[in-house]
Amino acid sequence: MSQTAPNHLPLGYCVAQIRAVFSLPVKARDSLFPRNYDGAKHLAYVEWFSPFAGAADPNHLMYKITRSVTASTGRRVFEIIPVDQIRRSIHLFPVFGAVTPRDWTSANVLERCDRFYVSSFTDRHTYITIY
Repeated sequence: MSQTAPNHLPLGYCVAQIRAVFSLPVKARDSLFPRNYDGAKHLAYVEWFSPFAGAADPNHLMYKITRSVTASTGRRVFEIIPVDQIRRSIHLFPVFGAVTPRDWTSANVLERCDRFYVSSFTDRHTYITIY
């Protein structure tokens, strides 16, 4: 969870999948940013999920999210953010019908499923943050 994207969860939190964490070599930083740049040294490439619905599902009190995609191309919305803006990990449950697809595994479910529930029951801090 990060606090960079607006209007997602109470307190301005939102969910993103971290795809890569990296830092830029000094020469690259010097060519991309002004000389007096004193910003983040460690960055993360993230793909955003949709804003949270106005209310959690009344049956299990979890919010449903989907991948954020651009309207024109259907590609995932991504951003490079400073690592220090990442607050914590979050637990996602895939949303599926009466039968779970057999090809889903813990290694590929984030790519194959398009809807998730955000669990607020992972620990007390997550519960307090979401509610």
